[in-house]
Amino acid sequence: MPMDTVKDARERIGREVARRVGSRRWDMWFDRTTEFKVKGSHLRIEADSRFVADWIERHFREAIQTAAKDELGDTASVELAVRPPAPVRKGETSAPAKPAPASRGRRKTARKATPGLPEFEVGDSNRLAFDAAQRVADTLDGASSMLFVHGECGIGKTHLLRGLCDRRRERSPRSSVRYATGEQFTNEYIAAVRSNTLDAFRAKLRRLDLLAIDDVHFLSNKNATQGEFLHTIDAIAMSGATVVVASDAHPRLIGRFSGPLVSRFLSGMVVRIDRPDRELRVRLVNRLAIERGLQLTESAQETVASRCVASVREIHGALTRLDALARLDGGPPQAQMNALAVERALAEEPISASGTPIRLSRIIEVVCQELGVDRDELLSSGRHRRVVLARGLCAYLGRELTNACFPEIATALGRTTHSTVHTADRRTRKQLEDDVKVPNAANEQIRLRDLVDQVRRELRRG
Repeated sequence: MPMDTVKDARERIGREVARRVGSRRWDMWFDRTTEFKVKGSHLRIEADSRFVADWIERHFREAIQTAAKDELGDTASVELAVRPPAPVRKGETSAPAKPAPASRGRRKTARKATPGLPEFEVGDSNRLAFDAAQRVADTLDGASSMLFVHGECGIGKTHLLRGLCDRRRERSPRSSVRYATGEQFTNEYIAAVRSNTLDAFRAKLRRLDLLAIDDVHFLSNKNATQGEFLHTIDAIAMSGATVVVASDAHPRLIGRFSGPLVSRFLSGMVVRIDRPDRELRVRLVNRLAIERGLQLTESAQETVASRCVASVREIHGALTRLDALARLDGGPPQAQMNALAVERALAEEPISASGTPIRLSRIIEVVCQELGVDRDELLSSGRHRRVVLARGLCAYLGRELTNACFPEIATALGRTTHSTVHTADRRTRKQLEDDVKVPNAANEQIRLRDLVDQVRRELRRG
């Protein structure tokens, strides 16, 4: 079979498999994690790991076999294997599985980074920061000589900076690259002053091609260290090199930073990394679970993503707990963990950032705020769509985030019987499963899952 024909066959098989399994399952289990190889009437699918290969074999074998027979004939055979490190054999064409076209109205929001920014998952929350970092790492035209990345704790700033440094070393082995934290810079500066080796300290830093400083807010209220850092930035910039820094806050919002230093930060590119959205969190849960050898059903992955809305660190913590509990049961599980098992494993009384338990009254307050519903209207017999939605959310989150039973939730919502609350909870769960869209306080149509995540985040914020 000619090479172009093999490539076309591989792509057609990939598109048919994607159609049969659905775009979400395709994105999760095939795209970026598998390679399709066609030789004669034989289809070989190579996965990144044995776990992925076994999962595809168990869940998607029939769809793959049907797609292969449609393209290669009734004698088509299918093989699932782990991708070997050896190069592709002569006469065999391979490439990452062809992504399925996005469904109409749905925008693809996450992809895996290219080599050098190791396993950095990209979505709308971090795309601009990733692209800016990659330009700096690749020393592309238009890359800023000063890049300032900011965002809350645990959302990937350190991962991005370390990956940027690794990629620069990979692309330009002769480049002089240094990654350090604000605390390390401060301690080294102080040690140089005390040991009278300040000239050597400066010379070492100012001949760098790339300096990345993490947690630069550590320099807050350290005037002498800030002054030294400012001079370092100026010297590096004059040599045509690059400085990248990361902080928990925007340059203007870091307390006790000198005006000239803030001005230098603002003279470059300032980008924010936001909290990962639901789709990106599901991807992260999937990849991190695979790395740990945890087998989670799709609903279990959704459950972890729903519970861990604040940061990537939360996801790491949840999976660490699941891994530990699985090993206590006698080693890595051979069976998948479902959503119920995950709920039980992660079950604990939710608390807000202030350390106090989340109460029904607070849930009602936040739900009303997010949906633009008056509390009195919620407690009335009104049947407006947004009011009914608010009651359902209060019932659902009341069961999930508190120890209250249905009769107690009914009383808090002004209902005379708990059966109505039970129905509202069941209706909300069905809407979440169906991934419906609902109106928010601004009367914009958003996914109910995203609305629930917003409420959870606000509740935990306290």
